[in-house]
Amino acid sequence: MICDLDHFKRINDGHGHAAGDAVLRVSARTMAANARATDFVARIGGEEFAVLLPEQDGAGARAVAENLRGLVAGLDTSDIATGLRVTASIGVAVLRPNEDRDSLLRRADAALYEAKNAGRDRVMMA
Repeated sequence: MICDLDHFKRINDGHGHAAGDAVLRVSARTMAANARATDFVARIGGEEFAVLLPEQDGAGARAVAENLRGLVAGLDTSDIATGLRVTASIGVAVLRPNEDRDSLLRRADAALYEAKNAGRDRVMMA
């Protein structure tokens, strides 16, 4: 899955880059703390994270994504900045037989953009 923190530029512009950095850290810690030992959470650039879920089917991956989306939306950011609310859009793709990683990432990224275009703070499956 690819997870993107919604309107992150607004966080940096409205609350400062230190607040943006703090949001990235708390979001990453929350995702990693709620992953299985076999999962892999990584920041892949800016405010985007990739979460790899080995041995997970589509329904399971969607459930994990919905859980992470809810956890991000529920983050207590009161110690970072007043009135700060963080949400995430997530695109999920399940590896197909004989599919390469580039194709998998393209499909997850396309699903992420569907989530953003559908109003953000949601999960979309590829």
